[in-house]
Amino acid sequence: MSEDYTSIVNERHYHRLQSLLDEARAKGAKVIEVGEKPETAAGRPHTMAPTVVVDATRDMGLLSEEIFGPILPVVPYEGIESAISYVNSAPRHLALYYFGRNNEDRQKVLERTTSGNVTINDTMLHFAQDDLPFGGVGPSGMGAYHGIEGFKSLSHAKGIFEQSNLNFGWTLHPPYGRIFGFITQFLLR
Repeated sequence: MSEDYTSIVNERHYHRLQSLLDEARAKGAKVIEVGEKPETAAGRPHTMAPTVVVDATRDMGLLSEEIFGPILPVVPYEGIESAISYVNSAPRHLALYYFGRNNEDRQKVLERTTSGNVTINDTMLHFAQDDLPFGGVGPSGMGAYHGIEGFKSLSHAKGIFEQSNLNFGWTLHPPYGRIFGFITQFLLR
């Protein structure tokens, strides 16, 4: 058995992931376990081999729920315009991953899609960058954490204003008198 497979955090999440795979199979997707000896992964409690789901469709939970497991749904597309339309037709994503060269297609994806962070030619290292803010937009979460943006987002700064004893705020409240008129004329000149 491959010791490289990690276990899913608990039985409930393991069964949730297994249900997503069962639903995908029932709806016609091809589910393929990959890696070294994937058939032995089930030999340890809550262990799941990395799994590729080919021909996933939007009516499958795999494409509408956050997976948080070793499952990769594959959605075919015809050209970069089709891929951009597909991404933009769904709720905002927590992250977007682009694999490809530094070319016009990559620029189109970066400029014409909205998501949390974007990672190019990798999948997880963006999360490990302490100085790069990480967070979603819209339904995938608001705000950011990591670096100074995370500090600001999570520290809940409280603004405090204290009026000094010597103030002329009374001049800005009704009934307005000559001093208010003078201040107004001064500001409007």
